[in-house]
Amino acid sequence: MRLYAFLLLFFAVMAVPAPTQEIRLDTCDVLPVAEVSILGAKFLFLVDTAATSFLNSKSFARGPELKIPVTSWSGTTETSGQQVTVGDLAVGGRHLKNLRLPAVDLSGIGRACGRRLDGIFGVDLLHALGASVEFDGGSARLLVRPEDEHDRRAGFNQQFVTCGQSLSHGDESGLLGCLDEEVMLATADAEFYGRADVLEYLKQKYRVRNPAADLSLTMRNCHVLGEGIWAEYDLRIATLDGMVVERGSALWHEVDGQWRAIYVNHAGPPRQERRDTSN
Repeated sequence: MRLYAFLLLFFAVMAVPAPTQEIRLDTCDVLPVAEVSILGAKFLFLVDTAATSFLNSKSFARGPELKIPVTSWSGTTETSGQQVTVGDLAVGGRHLKNLRLPAVDLSGIGRACGRRLDGIFGVDLLHALGASVEFDGGSARLLVRPEDEHDRRAGFNQQFVTCGQSLSHGDESGLLGCLDEEVMLATADAEFYGRADVLEYLKQKYRVRNPAADLSLTMRNCHVLGEGIWAEYDLRIATLDGMVVERGSALWHEVDGQWRAIYVNHAGPPRQERRDTSN
């Protein structure tokens, strides 16, 4: 009963589309600034709808030297700087992955407005987020639309492959990032609750019993359910005797830009595929 009640509640919550986020902007003197999260750390970016995006080279590790065109309301000039790769940049609940951004010294802008600025949030990042800036009297706010279905599928598919590789290689630390702390796993014989119990079950079944087995995950179907994703897949286990195929499904939700399974079902009977020995 606990499992079914949980699923009914979770499906009801996940089926509700996320609203557009409204983020109140702070100011640096009179200039609008936004708090940006990069790999979990907080940074302050100037919001400029007439400029391209930059990082402050004083705030980030140095990258390859290059000549950078700087575009603003007054035109385009060229300056020296570095190129920096940002693994995850988040504003509100939206995440942008593996960005390559130019970095220049923005100390002068920070001194002019009285606060340290770690970057400029320009029109290119606004476009990537589907965001806009609205001014209301003396205040401003950033409107960030929720990810569309294509964005959610693309991000999820990439992580599904990574989680499959972690399972195949027996990478427990990698699998931890694929499972919610409150994950539930249902099999034909038992149910497991919590990340530690589910991880132990996977280890015992697929690594302790047959450490030489070759595991692979193949996606069959992927359904976006509001803020969640329901994935159906085949888990293939190659042994000397042939191929065992287990059909599974899982409900995933996104936590801090990371897709994690909250419910996993492996209750169906496995299917045996014998090796072809005729040749």
